[in-house]
Amino acid sequence: MTKISEPLLKSAIHVGEMPSGSLLILDNSHYPWFLIVPAGEFVEWIDIPLETQQKMLTDINSLSKFLLEDSGLNVGKINVGAIGNIVPQFHLHIVGRHTDDPAWPGPVWGHSAHRNYAAGEMSVLVDRLKDYVDDFDDARGC
Repeated sequence: MTKISEPLLKSAIHVGEMPSGSLLILDNSHYPWFLIVPAGEFVEWIDIPLETQQKMLTDINSLSKFLLEDSGLNVGKINVGAIGNIVPQFHLHIVGRHTDDPAWPGPVWGHSAHRNYAAGEMSVLVDRLKDYVDDFDDARGC
C-alpha cells in the first residue's frame, strides 16, 4: 500500500489499490471525488516514472467512465487536476461535476463546506465502483 500523507487521510477515505497507486474518495457528498496517490515520494507529475504515469492514465479513464456511466451519480463533466499546493505529496483529483452542484461552473477547490456522506452511502458507492473498475484491489475498511 502507498504511504499516504496525513492531510489526505483526514479528508478522504482509502478504498483500495489500483494499478497506479492508492485510490481514495474525498468524503464530500457534494461531488463524487476520487484521488489517486501513486506509490513513491513524488511531488510533481514529471517525478513519476513513465510506466506509472501510463498506469495512472488508464486508471483516470476507468474512474472517468465510471463517473459518467453510473446512473446514481448524475455526472455530466469530469475535472482532472493535480494542484498540490497544500499537500505536496503528488495526488491526482478526478471530480464528477453536474450543472446543479454547489460550485458549478467554477472550480470545486475552496467552494462550499464539506458535506460528509451519510451512513452507508460511501460503502454503496465503493461497491458500485468495485463492480465497475478492473484491477481494483478491495483494501477498504468501509
